[in-house]
Amino acid sequence: MAKHITLRAKFILILNLLVVLLVASAALVAEMQQRNAIIDEVKKRALTLASGLAYASANSLVTYNYVGVEQSLTVATSSPDVLYAVVMDKEGNIAASSIRDTRSRAIFLEEKEPPVNGTDPLLRQRNIPGSSAETVYDVAVPVMIEGSDQRWGMVRLGISLESMHRQIARTRWQIFAFGLMAVLIASLSSAFLAGRITKPLQALTRGVAAVGHGDLTQRISIQTKDELGELAQAFNEMTAQLAHVRELEERLRRVDRLAALGTMAAGIAHDIRNPLTSILIFSQLMSLHHDDPEVRGKFDRVVPRELERVQGIIEDMMELARSSTLHLEPTNMNEVLAQVLELYEGPAAAQSVKISRGLAANLPVCMADKKRLHRCFSNIIANGIQAMAAGGDLNIRTSVVSLTRLPNIQAEFADTPAAPQNGSAIRVDISDTGQGIPPERLSRIFDPFYTTKEKGLGLGMAITHRIVEDHKGSIDVRSQVGLGTTFSVYLPVSV
Repeated sequence: MAKHITLRAKFILILNLLVVLLVASAALVAEMQQRNAIIDEVKKRALTLASGLAYASANSLVTYNYVGVEQSLTVATSSPDVLYAVVMDKEGNIAASSIRDTRSRAIFLEEKEPPVNGTDPLLRQRNIPGSSAETVYDVAVPVMIEGSDQRWGMVRLGISLESMHRQIARTRWQIFAFGLMAVLIASLSSAFLAGRITKPLQALTRGVAAVGHGDLTQRISIQTKDELGELAQAFNEMTAQLAHVRELEERLRRVDRLAALGTMAAGIAHDIRNPLTSILIFSQLMSLHHDDPEVRGKFDRVVPRELERVQGIIEDMMELARSSTLHLEPTNMNEVLAQVLELYEGPAAAQSVKISRGLAANLPVCMADKKRLHRCFSNIIANGIQAMAAGGDLNIRTSVVSLTRLPNIQAEFADTPAAPQNGSAIRVDISDTGQGIPPERLSRIFDPFYTTKEKGLGLGMAITHRIVEDHKGSIDVRSQVGLGTTFSVYLPVSV
């Protein structure tokens, strides 16, 4: 794929193009004006020479002094741009001519005499084949005697346009050299100006990239007081504010960690204290009533049960804190949900909870850890059944959704290795018709050690959230008090 043209190159190309257009336009106008000026000058010169020759030859023609006519003609043709001069008498015969070549003289004589009316001269362009400059200005001027209206002859004179062409060509080369110099100067100037403009922008780009990678120490040196300088100053102020915000966030995170640690410590102490108290009491009773069969029986029933409670709490803590190590395998989500529902059919029937299934047919597989997903959906379904103590409906639905219609979910998948390249995900909706969750509690439902139940450590939903995140998925919860709660789990489709 072709590389994009940089701003510097665009600036130089556009400026040079403008200079070329301006120089070309100026050259065209200058050439046209010069051509017109030279043509006017050639016409005036031709008329002046022809009129002068006619005036000098008038007396000689009246007296039939052809030698004098020849002398006047020689003087008139002394200029190098005069190709020919012919003086005719009143009968139309050639009295004198500068044309020595017989063939050229014959060509000249073959042409009809130009119509000259009265004293008005005639100026026209004429082609002379074989000459060094075929196009000439031919002037026909009548020979008149002062005080007489009779025409005594005619003067024909041809002025070459070769000098005009040479002068125009020379001017073209001069304009070309000027244009080349202008383009060179424009290139150097545009390169300098482009550097002045793009250098701060490149520094800003590098700074933005560094900030994007987390380096908030970036600063751009302010070298100008124009808009670019203001942009650099705004960037420096932004990075300084971001650094300050990061510092505040770090402080808040430290406070949150300490608060979470305190909550965790209080939760662990609360949930472990009761079984430990029971174990301590029965240990003391055993030391005092070791021979009492009833005491030993209670000890054998209570102490192992309480130790299992402690072990369960510790396992939940380890489940939440351990690093994510998934045993991925092709998994059918409908099968996992069917296994979970099979476990909870009894508790649901005991609470008059009706379970309805809307499992999509031909659901694509996904790479997942079946055991951990089983734990995830078990926590959600168990909470839903417990929320409907007086009975209700539990709805489980699966479907395939396009991430383009779910921009918030798509953003969560965007930078993950499991991002679905085909733009789809498996969606699992678990809805209950229980009492619902108030909005102020809904935002904390996935926090560790937060629970609305009288019993429980408050780790179930936190573990559920962790399992979904480990699978590079997303979980969403919606609830209305008195109507129920819906959990939506999105897992990427395998590719």
